Amino acid sequence: IRAYNLCETSLSARLALQGLRVADLEVLATLATTPGISQMELAARCFITKSAVSMLLAQMEAEGLVSRAIDDVDTRAKRLLLTDSGKQLAALAMQTQAEVVAVMVEGVSDSEIAIIDRVMRQVSERLENLIAADKKIAILKAKI
Repeated sequence: IRAYNLCETSLSARLALQGLRVADLEVLATLATTPGISQMELAARCFITKSAVSMLLAQMEAEGLVSRAIDDVDTRAKRLLLTDSGKQLAALAMQTQAEVVAVMVEGVSDSEIAIIDRVMRQVSERLENLIAADKKIAILKAKI
């Protein structure tokens, strides 16, 4: 938890110099790597609520960073895309994140990184299972 908090603090300070927050980075990076994603998919990938995504997107759209396009298959759905300005800012923010990560792993061997990666994937899977189980319990309790 300490390492997470230190990473968050460092990244937040560096992103603030660009007028961004960590949540902005998450949205920009996700849109940069998965153009055309839906708002619902974006919320799920960024682990933020639909309303929070909606507010972030409205702000980013007003700033000319994001555009919405009608889905070719389902004309009711909107697909999210970065504008050229959004792509530039996403690249800058992702570079900032990469610099922080580089400092974090400086002096750590590839085999140690592989172990960390494996352990964190296991931890993530267990936490995802816990969240899914908690949701099932909440649903069952709501039916009672």
